[in-house]
Amino acid sequence: MYAGAVSASVASYPHRTGEHCASTALRNVLAHHGNPLSEAMVFGLASGLGFFYFANDNLSPTRMFHGRTPSFEANFAANTGVALALREEPDDARAEQILRELLDAGVPVLLATDTFYLGYHHTTSHFPGHTCVAVGYDEAGDRVWIADRKFPEPQACSFAELRRARNAPDHPIRCANRYADCAAGAQLARPLAHAVAAALQRTARGMFEPLPEFPGMPTGITAMRALAADFASWSAAPDWSWAARFGYQVIVKRGAAGTFFRSLYGDFLREAAPALPALAALAPRMDEIARRWVALAAPLEQQSERESCDPELFAEAGRRLAELADLEAAFHRDAAALSLA
Repeated sequence: MYAGAVSASVASYPHRTGEHCASTALRNVLAHHGNPLSEAMVFGLASGLGFFYFANDNLSPTRMFHGRTPSFEANFAANTGVALALREEPDDARAEQILRELLDAGVPVLLATDTFYLGYHHTTSHFPGHTCVAVGYDEAGDRVWIADRKFPEPQACSFAELRRARNAPDHPIRCANRYADCAAGAQLARPLAHAVAAALQRTARGMFEPLPEFPGMPTGITAMRALAADFASWSAAPDWSWAARFGYQVIVKRGAAGTFFRSLYGDFLREAAPALPALAALAPRMDEIARRWVALAAPLEQQSERESCDPELFAEAGRRLAELADLEAAFHRDAAALSLA
């Protein structure tokens, strides 16, 4: 499977595909270090749900939204106490040197990347913040092996490709050579019930309070309501079709478990219910929210396939999102109020 000799971490790395890039990558890294959690449990313990929306004429598409927290790995460490080391490295050459050293030590490394620069993705659109895992490199030192969510086998790319993917200077959103590892240990440092409760609280805060990662920008429920009111204006955007297509894709296609991550969170609630029994009643509510996100994606998909814009389709997406904002707000208020008693 691998051309030439590779660093020690590849042979023992338990790569499995999954629903979402960050939860798949972190699940597999944890398993490598002896803590075999499910992907849904990792997603929930990382307070994975979120929402943000922004419009920027320098980006493509010019209007986009997403349903995951930007601080996934940091949340997981804070909620569980797992010794997940999170770092950034401003110097590209130093970032590559550190990566090689960790791989030489047999340590798989979580990487933030933009899929546009990873040739094996064969994509023409930017998607910065995509998490994958470096697991080794070849004997010549030219190619690195990447374990990536949807590929059953590790993929090869050049170190030059990876350098661009980790910190490309030609795109407004940069990954800043962010990386993480669990070399210091992967076990939960607090009881599962306490970790679950902390994760619920942090998820709710992210939905109701501004995110420090996006200063001055509405996020969470506020951003959902802002987009619901703004959807009608998308008809005037020069790239209305691509914006609609990207919105449809981030809900059901781009590593979001087909439901804007909401079904994955519902699975977490069910799995965590033995530790916090009140979660059993919340899971069906999240299932309904997941179904409604899929319904919201439908008018966006229809819009993207039209030759001319139909303003009513964007208006319908806005109406559906306004209803979803109310449902999600009620859900997270109730989830945050749960007691360990």
